[in-house]
Amino acid sequence: MLKDKKIQHIYSSSGTEFTPFHFFNDALSNSVKFDLGLGFFSTASINVLSVGFANFIINGGKMRLYINQFLSEEDYQVIASSTTTEIDKRILSDFYKLRETLSHRDEHFFNCLSYLISENRVEIRIVIPKSGGIAHQKFGVFSDEEGNKIAFNGSLNFTASALLSKNIEAISCATSWGGGMAQIAEYKRLFERFFNGNDDDIKVYRSNEFEKELLKSFPPKEVDILLREEREYIKTISKRHDIILNGTDAETPCFPYAAGAFDYQIEAYRNWVKQDCNGIFAMATGTGKTITSLNCVLEEYKKYGVYRILILVPTIDLVHQWTKEVGLFNYKDIYIVNSGTNWRTELSSLKEDFEWGIEHNYVIISTYASFVDVTFQRLVNALCDDKMILIADEAHNVGAPRVKQAFANLKIKKRIALSATPNRAFDEEGTQDIEKLFCDEPPYCYSFTMEQAISSNRLMKYLYFPRIVYLDSDEMEMYQMYTRMLLRYYDSSTKSFKNNPEAKKLLMRRKNVLHKAQDKYRVFESVMDELVRKGLTRYCFVYAPEGFDPTDDKRIIENMQKVVNEKYPLIRTNSLVGGESRRKDKIRAFEEGHIDMLFAMKCLDEGVDVPRTEVGVFTSSTGNPRQFIQRRGRLLRKHKDKTFATIYDLIVVPNFNYNRDKATYDMERSLVKGELTRVAYFASLASNYNEISVTLSELADYYELELSVLISELK
Repeated sequence: MLKDKKIQHIYSSSGTEFTPFHFFNDALSNSVKFDLGLGFFSTASINVLSVGFANFIINGGKMRLYINQFLSEEDYQVIASSTTTEIDKRILSDFYKLRETLSHRDEHFFNCLSYLISENRVEIRIVIPKSGGIAHQKFGVFSDEEGNKIAFNGSLNFTASALLSKNIEAISCATSWGGGMAQIAEYKRLFERFFNGNDDDIKVYRSNEFEKELLKSFPPKEVDILLREEREYIKTISKRHDIILNGTDAETPCFPYAAGAFDYQIEAYRNWVKQDCNGIFAMATGTGKTITSLNCVLEEYKKYGVYRILILVPTIDLVHQWTKEVGLFNYKDIYIVNSGTNWRTELSSLKEDFEWGIEHNYVIISTYASFVDVTFQRLVNALCDDKMILIADEAHNVGAPRVKQAFANLKIKKRIALSATPNRAFDEEGTQDIEKLFCDEPPYCYSFTMEQAISSNRLMKYLYFPRIVYLDSDEMEMYQMYTRMLLRYYDSSTKSFKNNPEAKKLLMRRKNVLHKAQDKYRVFESVMDELVRKGLTRYCFVYAPEGFDPTDDKRIIENMQKVVNEKYPLIRTNSLVGGESRRKDKIRAFEEGHIDMLFAMKCLDEGVDVPRTEVGVFTSSTGNPRQFIQRRGRLLRKHKDKTFATIYDLIVVPNFNYNRDKATYDMERSLVKGELTRVAYFASLASNYNEISVTLSELADYYELELSVLISELK
């Protein structure tokens, strides 16, 4: 937070340890909004803003900027009569000249600016005085997520020489917590006047063509790359001018965000150490499990000066995601282990170095599928020492038979298991095995529940709307046929089915009837009508059932997408099918608002985050608690432009209004209880709990169930 920094009233390039370079580094790194009146826009005006810019991006920062035109003195004579097109041409011409003279640090500024443009997080205006000359103001206002503000002003140029030592320059600052609100309000008023063109002496132009050309010249890079570039720049500046920025060497691991680790992440590390560096982090999806575990590695690095990490993940998508997160911590020498890499040669070479006494820091990121490979097991155990740390992401995968077997011979002692749902669905023995492998048991080394995450503003609040889907007459006949056949395998005393292969087969067939219920299309269409009325058709994610519709042999996901396309053709839809090569492009297009509604099946259950999603429609219920917990958690991830989440959930039940069969009542009640337990889990933390109870009252009353009782049983 800005308030946590020791902001000075004056920063000077001479006669004080508080240089303007320090100010911009502290202010940008701790802000989420930045309004800047830059004045003349040239290579001499921008390089200092490279310090802290990547951290500003990572914070979710949004920027407004007005700049001068790139015009020569002779152009001023005709400026009043120029068209927007002519001005665009002049601006672009000067930008091309500017581009030829850029240094690496200037390019970093433009790379960051390009990223903000690609994310629609920056607004740029061109300000041109009607009477000629240029706008010399150089001032701005920083704001953090708590509303703290800093305004600065100065006659200095934004140049490395001006801000360091060659010229004697100074800037003055006012803080909202230090009695400077009146000054800040005046700067805000001045900025708005120029930015919005509310001044008779100026013309203000939008920078559309300039932004397009900037995106072409500086294609947006990944955030972790921008952060690495910035660290290299800071390192160079620190050495060249004998100053310290961020207090760290660009080569050493460090926490990626200026504000540091959250209190709960620090507590997780302390608990882990108390348990001999073993344990399970049972943290709700979206609460930062990855950062929490990598911070544990960082704290151990601070103690021992080395880091050696093995990270296990279930999917290739998660391999890529972890690679980015690891890079943000500045961990080096990352080895990727999956079917598409030459890991055998690379790890064998690393092993040989260790045998020769040449030790390295390293990070190995492997899929669980590659982890069970015998060669990989041999190499990892050869590299293992008492400093090596294992991080098992989506740790319920560890309970799978082959993975569990591979763990039996693993020599790594320090272990962290990460999961929103450590329990393996319908596999109590597998759950107990995971707990043994990580020397932990409930309530686990560290737990951060969804309730805690929502109340502490780590996850989004949400509204939940269950919608009942009924089986039609033909489906009811099939459903009841399978139910009557299942009676012979049902134990009324335990309210469960006997462990019998034929019973499992019948249960699967009956479940398939529910899975492909035709009434889903009607209910889904009514949900769409409601979303259209509420204006909630953008950033909408639809989980569709897998498989084909028995009535036309088309994929159910295609038929559901067709419902939207035919009734609401202006809604831009697209679909994801797990494993397709263009999935990343489609998710990006969805994030950027080019796709309104995205349909998917299982592909986002593990590892793919789409925090921009505001509306989720679950048309595919699952008996696996882990899946629906993950789906809800992914929908509730925070995003700077998102204020609330909305969930629609289609619940398929037997049509008790059609035929109330007393003989099968107990079994039906068991099934409905399972579905309502899922609903109860969603409803318990929703902001509209009372409305949910009314919606389900008739169904719950018939099967003698109460939502409040189900919630208390869950807790």
